[in-house]
Amino acid sequence: MLHGKEEILEAKKHIIEVARELHEIGLLVRTWGNVSQRINEKSFLITPSGIKYEDLTPDMIEEVNIQDLSYKGDFLPSTEKAVHAACYKERKNIDFIIHTHQVYASCAGTLGMKRILSYLEDNDVEIPVAPFALPGTEQLVDNTIRTIKKYHDCNGFIMANHGTLCLGKNSKEAIYEAEKMEIACNNFLIDVCKTDIHHGVEFGFNSHLENGEIVYDIPDTPKRVRHIHELIYAKRKDVKYIIHNKSEAVMTVSRRANHMRPLLYDFAQLIGVSVKVPSNEHGKDGMSYHNIKKNVNAVFSLYDGAYCLGASYDDAMDVADVLDKGCIAHIAVMRHGEGHFLSLWECYKMNRFYRKSYSKRAEIVKK
Repeated sequence: MLHGKEEILEAKKHIIEVARELHEIGLLVRTWGNVSQRINEKSFLITPSGIKYEDLTPDMIEEVNIQDLSYKGDFLPSTEKAVHAACYKERKNIDFIIHTHQVYASCAGTLGMKRILSYLEDNDVEIPVAPFALPGTEQLVDNTIRTIKKYHDCNGFIMANHGTLCLGKNSKEAIYEAEKMEIACNNFLIDVCKTDIHHGVEFGFNSHLENGEIVYDIPDTPKRVRHIHELIYAKRKDVKYIIHNKSEAVMTVSRRANHMRPLLYDFAQLIGVSVKVPSNEHGKDGMSYHNIKKNVNAVFSLYDGAYCLGASYDDAMDVADVLDKGCIAHIAVMRHGEGHFLSLWECYKMNRFYRKSYSKRAEIVKK
């Protein structure tokens, strides 16, 4: 238990260090996920909602009451604070919790399975999967705690179609759970779903607007590709940057799929509720086959990856990163033969919340 302002300040600094470490190694992405630490029987510290990890300062780390979730600071605590509070109530021996949207564990959590059976080196690994519920809801808390109670000896869990929950007596143990799950889930996807696919963004032909003119990263960008960029900027006045992602997963989907329904909640939030993939070179009207829609931030090109859209370079890169993860999940589900897709209503609700509220918190961080 922590006592005094200095100890609590050091704990806040440690939470930021852990968050940034996980962000650097790719287990925490964008502003998604959260980190918390119990400081006494009545309260815990947790990262704020909607703030980039590289921008965190100690005053942004809020102290939250375990019983009623009240807090006194100026920054909105993570929307998953209720999940953390419930875990601290249920597991008296746990003092540190990490919630991530890490790639392979998140993808494994879309398969509709109640547990993932895999391995890490020579050891068998069992990872329970808590049923999906909308983020920030009581149902999500109930689903998570029911799973934690059932697997009382386990400290690493997948939250279906969402991410992971990693528990530990300290940060070292919680980080280990996250790393263990990522390796074990990647092994599972390779062996069971035949998806030995590296996660990452591979650039094709990128561009941005400068004084109203299109500037291409590669001067000799083909005319065919330039036409696509021109169409996107003409139809989407909110877009200032386009990243052409030609990663293995995105290229595979551009060749073989014709429709992507979201399997992951961050995909629904950031990219859109439904993404169509061209299935021929002409489209329904015999001319245009690029599906450029409002509030859909990925435009697939037949056999040639996808164009990821954003108002800033960082926004476009985030779309490219989340799209790649979503494509890995899509391929895994197709090859596995079954999975759990999010409903249209769930996707719409999450996408609207992200656009109208969550995405603005990095700019307006005060309550």
